[in-house]
Amino acid sequence: MSAPRRSSARIRKSTLSSINSNDSSRNTGEQTTFSAVKSSKTPAKHSDVSMMPPPAPVEADATIGRVSFRPGKWRKSMSTLLKTSMCRREGACSIGGERRITMYQGPSQSNETLHDAQRLSSNTTADRPSDSHDVSVQRFVAPLSWKTVSDQRFLCPQRSKDEVMTRCGQREPISFEQVLAKMEATVERKIGEGVYGEVFLCTKPNDTQSVLKLIPIEGNLLINGEKQKTFEEILSEIIISSELSDLRQQNVQFSTDGFVELRSVSCVVGEYPQRLLELWKDYNDRQGSENDSPEDFPADQLYIAFETAFGGSDLDGYRFYNAQQAFATFTQIVLALAVAEKRYDFEHRDLHTGNILIETTKVPERTYCLLGEEIVIKTHGLKATIIDYTLSRIVYNGLCLFNDLSTDEELFTAEGDYQFEIYRNMKTVLQNRWDQHAPRTNVYWLHYLLDKLTSVRNFREKTSKAHKAGMKAMKQLSDVLLQFTSVHDIVRTFFASDVLEADKEN
Repeated sequence: MSAPRRSSARIRKSTLSSINSNDSSRNTGEQTTFSAVKSSKTPAKHSDVSMMPPPAPVEADATIGRVSFRPGKWRKSMSTLLKTSMCRREGACSIGGERRITMYQGPSQSNETLHDAQRLSSNTTADRPSDSHDVSVQRFVAPLSWKTVSDQRFLCPQRSKDEVMTRCGQREPISFEQVLAKMEATVERKIGEGVYGEVFLCTKPNDTQSVLKLIPIEGNLLINGEKQKTFEEILSEIIISSELSDLRQQNVQFSTDGFVELRSVSCVVGEYPQRLLELWKDYNDRQGSENDSPEDFPADQLYIAFETAFGGSDLDGYRFYNAQQAFATFTQIVLALAVAEKRYDFEHRDLHTGNILIETTKVPERTYCLLGEEIVIKTHGLKATIIDYTLSRIVYNGLCLFNDLSTDEELFTAEGDYQFEIYRNMKTVLQNRWDQHAPRTNVYWLHYLLDKLTSVRNFREKTSKAHKAGMKAMKQLSDVLLQFTSVHDIVRTFFASDVLEADKEN
């Protein structure tokens, strides 16, 4: 296959002007230019894009009061409330609880197709890589079986534990000492937390950094008021993390390194290491933890250990040099989402500022492959990485992996930030059917991010032409973004090759 041809492309201010023709002020001004590759398709015209308005806000149940929360990873701040009410998980409609990420295939699936899927999965064990550090996802090694809940059919591995062990390259759980030895890293400090686990920063002998995320599973002890995840639940997180990480592999059709790199995944058993307990206490003394202490876990507790690349600090509160740098970061997120959206019917569904990491980089450009076309953009000194797929949806090997939020009442009644309106908008466009594919949900989150970036007041430099041009471009894009039905449509519309631009001028 021949290599994709490269040329120069730009985010076109003229397209923004054509969409918002009533705003004459957009006919002149600076343009933000990116180095990119020629697209083989003519960019979509205004008439090609669905102009459906954003959905009306979802009205809350009259019996449920709206509660104001801080934005970001707000769920962990509810842990004390949830400790007194566990019916939320017990009474859910999806298999094993509403927080479960579920594998789903439509109700029309035949028994013959199911048998074919079982034969396919049983024949792939020999194809499994021998390297235990290889976390690339293969086809299912465990037989698949149907479960029917609330008139929907769910296709899941019969032995989720076996599937997890295979993807960890293990036969049985291993000790913490073995995991740290496999990582070849020293745990330095705790850097974050979530409802389901703790996050630690590690350093390798060559001074590279990685992140260790520990999630307790399969135990009876509540974690911050939540039931522990099961093998079946964590399997989906392993699959999604692996597939999105593997998009960084060179591929002329779909390629991006915009999702956090998964370096290894392990199943662990044993007492929480004393070193990690000390780091947890240091974190708690320094800035306070909303999680229960891990010292409460029993000696036979199981964990899943994710080792990922270190992606920097989160976007929440990040101080950009100027708006041009912020816009370049936003563009990286757009292109990463577009690649995953077309490759896996991917929807992140929780892309708030806490789930985007920012780090400085000396690499001047970043490359993406989307439907065989290579797009290269300038980094302006920053690299953005998308993390946390707890609510995400993908289609993998014909199965839909998603999180059923249909009975998650507090998610749709929270207030206090535009973030919570996005959850309600998603519920509306999906009609509360969370297995459905509606890439517009990605567009909602991009609009949320533009809202955050254009409201930032702590830029280091605010007077240059570059800053003013970047801010203007973000505000113009924000005005029209909700007219699109997918991130791919956004990329197709606002990225155009110089060749196509020259043809228009002639």
